[in-house]
Amino acid sequence: MAEPGQRRPLSPHVRRAQQLLQAGLVGGHVAALTIVGLFLALGGPNAGATAAIGAAVTIVFYTIALGVQMAVADASPKVVLFAWFASYVTRVSLLGVGLAAVLANAERWAWLDPVALFVAVVGTVLGWLVLELFVYSRMRVPVYDDPS
Repeated sequence: MAEPGQRRPLSPHVRRAQQLLQAGLVGGHVAALTIVGLFLALGGPNAGATAAIGAAVTIVFYTIALGVQMAVADASPKVVLFAWFASYVTRVSLLGVGLAAVLANAERWAWLDPVALFVAVVGTVLGWLVLELFVYSRMRVPVYDDPS
């Protein structure tokens, strides 16, 4: 048993999920900061703010996903699948509620730049996934085949 104040070592499953989360956060932030800076410089404050909103929502969306995966990394595959599915439905539903709120008050959100929003979301997703896949491709994941 661990002494009070000491943490148990992370399991290999949690460590791998944590590595993927860190890689995604770095890739997403690098892409987001680049895109927000470009839109701020080239499109002005409204485009920059719109890009920042899109990038932030994207990073939060993916961070929650991998956070849930880290929380259930050592559980059975059925629990992991259910947790992922419940997390996904919740995240998409919240995005839908946010979109409905914006569309219901379109005049208040008229300053949003749709191009900046689209580019920021897609660019941040690509930045997140590229670095996450790069780290995953170099990750050691033990695989055991049935001897027969």
